Amino acid sequence: MFPTLPLLRNLETVLLTVLPHGGQRSARQNAWASMSADTQRAKSRREADAAMDRAILRARSRELAAQ
Repeated sequence: MFPTLPLLRNLETVLLTVLPHGGQRSARQNAWASMSADTQRAKSRREADAAMDRAILRARSRELAAQ
């Protein structure tokens, strides 16, 4: 016995709701890649900021030592 057309439409609706479409998958992958890149840039900014702070402290301590 073959399934009826309304049953097939309901099954299709359920599958399309549960399974991600190709576009959704691409959007999620793009969002993940963007988030990862943002995280890396933020880490690099923090490291650069810390390096600048250390350099400023060293310069100030040398200035004080020279006085």
